Amino acid sequence: MDEFALDMDGPSFLADPHPTYRWLRECAPAYVWQPRHAVVFSRYRDVKAILNDRRFSNNYRAWEFAQPEQWPPELADFQKLLDNGLSLLPDHRHGPVRRLVSSSLTVRSVERMQSRIQRAVDELLDVTVDGGRLDISKFAAPLPARVICDLLAIPAEMREDLCAFGLAAAKSANIALPPDELIASISPTPRWVAMLRRVIAERRENPREDDLLSTLITARDDGAKLSEEELLSLVFTFFVAGGDSTKNAIAWGVHTLLRHPAALAEIHRDASLMRNAAEETMRFEMFAKSGFPKYCTEAMEFAGVSLRKGQMVLPLIAAALRDEDVFPEPDRFDIRRDLRQTISFGSGQQTCLGAALARMQLVTALGTLFRRFPEMKPLGEPEFEPHPLIRSMKKFEVALH
Repeated sequence: MDEFALDMDGPSFLADPHPTYRWLRECAPAYVWQPRHAVVFSRYRDVKAILNDRRFSNNYRAWEFAQPEQWPPELADFQKLLDNGLSLLPDHRHGPVRRLVSSSLTVRSVERMQSRIQRAVDELLDVTVDGGRLDISKFAAPLPARVICDLLAIPAEMREDLCAFGLAAAKSANIALPPDELIASISPTPRWVAMLRRVIAERRENPREDDLLSTLITARDDGAKLSEEELLSLVFTFFVAGGDSTKNAIAWGVHTLLRHPAALAEIHRDASLMRNAAEETMRFEMFAKSGFPKYCTEAMEFAGVSLRKGQMVLPLIAAALRDEDVFPEPDRFDIRRDLRQTISFGSGQQTCLGAALARMQLVTALGTLFRRFPEMKPLGEPEFEPHPLIRSMKKFEVALH
């Protein structure tokens, strides 16, 4: 890599990015990526520090090259969803909203949802298994939207529409989409939002004890509660954040375990190992490429580099998770590894709010697949689809017997 040029879209990187990440950590831990006008950080200590430093904002409007948005009037509802998202809320609302959501998605509360997630996994497998074959991506893609609809107790007659909303919401996060394709994918937003408003109104009148939407509606933080616009935006965020990421966590989890038959044999002997094994697949084969960018809210010196106000920085979580200073023998897949320092789901205030829910889906899906199909084998290598943020599998077929 004497004449190194970072390329996260090439076929060799998509298949195996780790030689690139290793070079970055060892030779250019603060790499200036000229085409993106960004600085790329790849060492664990720097990545974690960025995730925990409030001088780095998620708000894309803080970027030095940000342009005023010009959404057509008919997409005013979509703009409201964005404007009320956590990353754009003012400081006095960000903390309370985050705490309200966190209190509704604790590990304990998600554990109570496991039976619904299991039912969704079983039913999706029943309709996607094709004889003795299964496309893991086809099975995993609809799971997050299906689970969110279950957890929000969306009425049956609205589910098909709102699952479509979930898939479109996830697609809208792809910043590489041409504007016309983006607008086409989210054009039904007013109809979807109207449906959600009806569900919220009904649930305010008749709250339930066992659904996430009722919990969010009734949650309080020092007397504060979520506004309806914040509720709508959170539902949108659940769909976006859980879409491509959960699909690929499952797909890469299957791919990784199939490449390590000795570890898989251990899991077959002791199913309790699956939880840590799933976490190790996220460390070993984190599917994020550049991850979500951050923007400097002030000029600063960081990790020996001068950063401008508004400059984009890219903390490479996938590279940090193979840092040998933190994870001994990082290129060895070890389902018994101590993973207390993992940052697969972020860190501190930047920890994914739905981390417990995503983990539950991953563990349930992997556990069910390998329990039902213990002889599963890959049918070739994955096929990839264009995506600016992740190594997204378009297709990954396995033989089940």
